[in-house]
Amino acid sequence: MKNQYGYLLFLYLLQTVAPVWAQEQYKATTIPGSLRGNAHAVVRRSEITFTVKSPGEAVERMHIVITVLDSQGDKHATLSVPYDKLSKVNDIEGVLYDDIGKVVKKLKKADIDDYSASDGVSLYNDNRLKSAKFPKQLAYPYTVEFTYEVTTRNLMFYPKWIPQNSEHLSVENARFVVEMPKGLDLRFREFNLKNPVLVTDQGEKTSYLWSISTLSAIELEPLAPPVYELLPMVFTAPTEFEVQDYKGSLRTWNDLGKFYYFLNKDRDGIPDDLRQRVLAITANEQTTAGKVAKVYQFLQSQTRYVGVQLGIGGWQTIEASSVAASNYGDCKALTNYTKAMLKTIGIPSYEAVVKAGGNEADIVTDFPSFQFNHVMLCVPDGRDTLWLECTSQHNSLGYLGTFTGNRHALLILPQGGKLVRTPSYRPIDNVQRRRIAVQISDQGEAMADVVSHYSGLQQERYEEPLYYLNQPDQQSWVFKQVQLPTFELKNFALNQQKSRIPVVSEKLSVLVRRWATPSGTRLFLPLNLLSVLPPATPATAVRQSALDLDATYDFEDSDTVTYQLPVDYMPEFRLEPLTIASRFGQYTAQVLVDGHKVTYIRQVTMHRGRYPAAVYVEWVDFRKKIAKADRAQMVFVKKQ
Repeated sequence: MKNQYGYLLFLYLLQTVAPVWAQEQYKATTIPGSLRGNAHAVVRRSEITFTVKSPGEAVERMHIVITVLDSQGDKHATLSVPYDKLSKVNDIEGVLYDDIGKVVKKLKKADIDDYSASDGVSLYNDNRLKSAKFPKQLAYPYTVEFTYEVTTRNLMFYPKWIPQNSEHLSVENARFVVEMPKGLDLRFREFNLKNPVLVTDQGEKTSYLWSISTLSAIELEPLAPPVYELLPMVFTAPTEFEVQDYKGSLRTWNDLGKFYYFLNKDRDGIPDDLRQRVLAITANEQTTAGKVAKVYQFLQSQTRYVGVQLGIGGWQTIEASSVAASNYGDCKALTNYTKAMLKTIGIPSYEAVVKAGGNEADIVTDFPSFQFNHVMLCVPDGRDTLWLECTSQHNSLGYLGTFTGNRHALLILPQGGKLVRTPSYRPIDNVQRRRIAVQISDQGEAMADVVSHYSGLQQERYEEPLYYLNQPDQQSWVFKQVQLPTFELKNFALNQQKSRIPVVSEKLSVLVRRWATPSGTRLFLPLNLLSVLPPATPATAVRQSALDLDATYDFEDSDTVTYQLPVDYMPEFRLEPLTIASRFGQYTAQVLVDGHKVTYIRQVTMHRGRYPAAVYVEWVDFRKKIAKADRAQMVFVKKQ
């Protein structure tokens, strides 16, 4: 009887003390002031445990508590758990608390959405997503608590731990645990951690623990290095893994390449009618480059990109014969299909996996792991190399640009993987060359004919309007790009010249109501209205991170503007030639006067690079001087 009484007392205390403890723990008032500054939300507690049971199965458990301080922090109050046919969501729970830590609502099944995680272009996709959030009903601050458990049978991918995964988010306490069975090693890479991993032997398993606390919210500075260089995080990866009936190793890049090669081996057979067609269209070409160009043109004219996110972890391609029948495929399939066609005419080529995206940082090269999201084709040609983006119907042969250029890719060879660099583009490749003829009236009205040529990275923004917009929509797009005062677009034309470094030509005829400003007998003429470089964002505090000027800062601009002035107007003063030089590049401008003809010549060359934080002041000053120079104007006086 006594024992029964004690047990009942324990249950009573558990039911009364535990909620009180939770209420105290989740009070918003207990958040330290150092974690509130510049924060929209605070991670009060985060615990992730990744338990590897075997090379082919693991369980991930997550428990996270976040206090949302204002409306800009609401995005942190939603839980998203992806899964597919190789993973299963075992459980999701959630609790909503008010500002004093009192339970307001517990998550119900009706609050959890389950839907396809389609990317909008994938025809076949077995990726799904469970998303949970509470109806908005509280004043700020409020707190959400989520827990979930997922079992995965795809151990190609181990988790990344990024406790502070966005700006304006502070962290009170966070832990990351990986549990490995005996005989299976964990590989990991730490970034920006004060305390290294704590490894403990627990008999049948080894535990790896990372913990962190009191991280104040940050705001990423302009032109900062990649986020993994700045924030605390941990990458993890297996040594040996299994997925379905395939086994692989990830100790080296060579190992990863071997796995991909054998995963996709012997899937490049094509029907005989296609083989004969490829032989026919390349029969008159004498060079490898010429033959590849014909096959690439055929690919672009006959196929289209459609995502097919199926296969072993999304990395096994559908057969080339299926692409031949359907005329569509994803990056893996179209690359494999192109490889199969080139094989028919005796040209060897190799898949290359890469981390694609205009704003994507390069992979971590000293940590072999699945860091890639795209596949393209590499064709050796003597001392040259041709790169083919097989998903595009418009790309120029050999041009990669900002999508996959200037980064590392893993070349998939029969003997394994090899890291290589993709082409980078120099200022001489990324040119804007503009010639403008302007007829100025004595009222300041102007008729201007503008001819611009954009090459390399500078022509990329024209791809969508060129190939995906009709004529009226192109005109609207062009109108928005022209940085002129009130004007009429009389005529325009766009076309692209395909080559290793593609070039877009743009021709415009515009009527500008007020290019120059008359005042009495004077006419004030701004010299540069179409190519102004704005100033850089000034630092509001001491710069902390390095200045990272990426590939988009490797460019050359050359502008020549010829003004035909009204009769009897002469310059009141002449502008001296100007040169602004710095470690970041060079700016020159000069004005030539020949009677009523004024020619303004401006050139800018920029260089990418990584510079110390202290140099940011120089960068701001350099850009400020250029912005001032770009606002230069001349004054012309009418002869009496």
